[in-house]
Amino acid sequence: MPNLNWGRDATEPKTGIKFPTSLDSWLVRDNPYLTTEVLVGIGSRSMRIIKIKTLKVYAFGLYVHPDSVCEKLGPKYASVPVSELKNRSEFYEDLLREDIHMSVRLVVNINGLKINTVRDAFEKSIRNRLEKMNPSTDYNCLQAFGSYFKQDIPLPVGTTINFRQTADGELITEIGGKLIGAVHSKDLCRAFFDMYIGDVPVSVQAKEEIAQNVAGLIRRC
Repeated sequence: MPNLNWGRDATEPKTGIKFPTSLDSWLVRDNPYLTTEVLVGIGSRSMRIIKIKTLKVYAFGLYVHPDSVCEKLGPKYASVPVSELKNRSEFYEDLLREDIHMSVRLVVNINGLKINTVRDAFEKSIRNRLEKMNPSTDYNCLQAFGSYFKQDIPLPVGTTINFRQTADGELITEIGGKLIGAVHSKDLCRAFFDMYIGDVPVSVQAKEEIAQNVAGLIRRC
């Protein structure tokens, strides 16, 4: 990957959590096929619980499918210098708008994290972003997404939570390697990944790193 000294794994510096530099996954349930996505950015999510204490709740890595990026973004951005793209809002909008295979992997970093806490945090952020992107959207997609986070799912330290976006607009959720649900909604997909590469992201540094590395992939198309 360009400008990042990653070997087989990449280590998120604030938590020490390692992420594989590629993920293999089966997509499209009716006619499944194996696809490989590559890591383009890592970061962490912090939460302040009292005025003087902040907990690093989880680390995350964002992955994209290189061929999907080349097909959707290559013609428009191949000639744009990598250094310019991280400051172009249009580039992030296209990354969200185009039907690109991408995933976010979260790794839990604290003990005692409750599944309903995760659900409530995601629902609040996604709802706000849905309202901004498309006020007339069908919020049933958000209700369906939230319904998959059941009380009996444990989240010990080290638990992986994968969110995968397919090219046909399905958001697939896996916890601990097990499929827990899928919602077909392009609005939901866009709002979810907007948390990481849109306005007011979880990590500004990770967002810029993602842009730089996606741009590097495009230059190799």
